[in-house]
Amino acid sequence: MGGRASHQRAAAPWRVAAAGVWATAVIIVAAEAAHEVLGFGEPEAELFDEWLHNAALWLAAGLCLGAVLRSRCARESPARGRSRAAWVLVALGLASWATGETIWSVRFAAADGPSVPTVSDVFWLAWYPLMAGALALLVRDGVHTFELHRWIDGVVVMLLVATPWVALFLQPVAEESGAGPLAEAIAFAYPLGDFVLVGGVLGVYALMGWRPGRMWLLLALGLAVIGVMDAASSARTLAGSAGPGSLDAAWAAGALLVAYAAWEPDPGRHEPIEAYGWRAIALPLTAQGLAIAVQIYGYFREIPVSERLLTVAVLLIAMLQIILTRPRRGSGRPRD
Repeated sequence: MGGRASHQRAAAPWRVAAAGVWATAVIIVAAEAAHEVLGFGEPEAELFDEWLHNAALWLAAGLCLGAVLRSRCARESPARGRSRAAWVLVALGLASWATGETIWSVRFAAADGPSVPTVSDVFWLAWYPLMAGALALLVRDGVHTFELHRWIDGVVVMLLVATPWVALFLQPVAEESGAGPLAEAIAFAYPLGDFVLVGGVLGVYALMGWRPGRMWLLLALGLAVIGVMDAASSARTLAGSAGPGSLDAAWAAGALLVAYAAWEPDPGRHEPIEAYGWRAIALPLTAQGLAIAVQIYGYFREIPVSERLLTVAVLLIAMLQIILTRPRRGSGRPRD
């Protein structure tokens, strides 16, 4: 009992410090949102648009790393220990993102329409492989049996969501922008990368029987907010206005949601949940039906090439799912 009480007393300063950092981060994001929505602090626009925004992102990276250090010092469950490597990658992704924002503020913020891409894009794009690696580690430690064909369902859903967004919004803007091929490719890379990340998380939901814990819910929400903002930013870039947007505080809020997910208790390892009958095939069948409908629609009305490519990707993934789930001799169940 004495050792436990001593440990709790030692942890008290850590909790107070963490609460102070969280409060600071939330206040910064609230101040940035008030500036963008209400015009608060308008004479000091650079302070809000650049430096407070950067500070919020750096705090998100630090808080994510702080969750890892807290877990290690508290000697939490083995499952939590295994997930520490994943959250280190998330912290590195947030730090890379913050680095790109800081470079932008110092080097390009004052420029009138800087050429795209910039060195900041290197750090911003690094977010995607780091997050993909983190998700892979979290899936490895959180799902007892990884069924690739079920995980792919989430990716397919997000590709279908991406199809109308790219076709109706990004593609028309790109056609009118006159941006070079490299600038267009990078502008499209951000929202598509976000759709894949969110789709990857939704795929995990499918593996968990659509009953994820708070950690996974917060992670998906943060990634979704970031994805919406990236899509809006890509449209602004293609339209020739690469400066701060009207709701950049949402970016920082998304980063803090991702960091907050690291502080949630580890949901533990989920046992496999079998899906039978129509429940097992309803989602992939719906995705394939919509993809086919888009292709048929293209015979009667002109549709962008990007929409055709995305729906072809959905159909190719469906073929992969059929291959993965085919019965094999000597096996009583489909194998991945």
